[in-house]
Amino acid sequence: MELLEEIIASTLRGATPLLLAALGEVISQRAGVINIGIEGMMLMGAFFGLVTSFYTAELMIFAPWIGLFVAGLSGLITAGLFVVFAIKLRGDQVVIGTAITLLALGLTEVLYQRIFGGTGTPHNIPYFEKIELPLLSQIPFLGNTLFSHNIIVFLTFLLVPCIYFYLYHTQQGLRVRACGEHPKAISTVGSNVSLIRTMCILFAGTMAGFGGGYLSLADVPIFTPNMTAGRGFIALAIVIFGKWHPVKACAAALLFGLGFALDARFQAFGWNVQYQWFLMLPFILCLVVMSGFVGRSEAPLALGKPYDPSE
Repeated sequence: MELLEEIIASTLRGATPLLLAALGEVISQRAGVINIGIEGMMLMGAFFGLVTSFYTAELMIFAPWIGLFVAGLSGLITAGLFVVFAIKLRGDQVVIGTAITLLALGLTEVLYQRIFGGTGTPHNIPYFEKIELPLLSQIPFLGNTLFSHNIIVFLTFLLVPCIYFYLYHTQQGLRVRACGEHPKAISTVGSNVSLIRTMCILFAGTMAGFGGGYLSLADVPIFTPNMTAGRGFIALAIVIFGKWHPVKACAAALLFGLGFALDARFQAFGWNVQYQWFLMLPFILCLVVMSGFVGRSEAPLALGKPYDPSE
């Protein structure tokens, strides 16, 4: 029973950064933009969030919140770079996103060496500690699995119904979905397609930054170069697997979170198997999901297509 509790709890923790990035990407792709750069945006969030918490450590409990804010801000700024090339200059979205990820990989590693050098990340950086919800955390089995996590886990899963309501029960959500299906049609009724797409990209970047901030400020309070380890690309797979729907994306994120939980648990068993095989589990799952569902998923009709208002 304790093993099952730990696996479920680890699944929720592992799904949290994936879900944060995926929810932002659902909005972005619903508006017709493929943001391949969320891996880089997550990495920027992870780095700058931790560095901010490190330099504001004297503020104690406020330091990780400031770090999380800066993590989202760094994702927002990086997404702004994507907007310039993908929306303003109407470049290829996949190429631009890839370039941003490569830029983030290089920039964070250089700055990491510059700030922390060979000593690595200090061990006294303020981070989000686990909290137990009153009364709910005392429920047998469910208390340890569902109601004993850091605050970001709770907030992330509360975002799912909010995003769902925004997309399917608000006028602005309808405009976002129209931008991804028939941008010219929505522009004829006075909506600014470029502006809507820009706002969606910035939101996706902010969410990716928060996802990266979770990795360095809550999951493990350290930073290592390339610590996102492909989670941004897994978030892209989650969006496709979830058929561009926030609730289904949540279920997909939990599935991949289970892959990360099993990876950690299998390594702890001490089996005489190279640990790299266990590290491959989430990515093998990603390949299986993509090969089995990508062909049957119906993407927004205008997804990945630059919009030229003059045409």
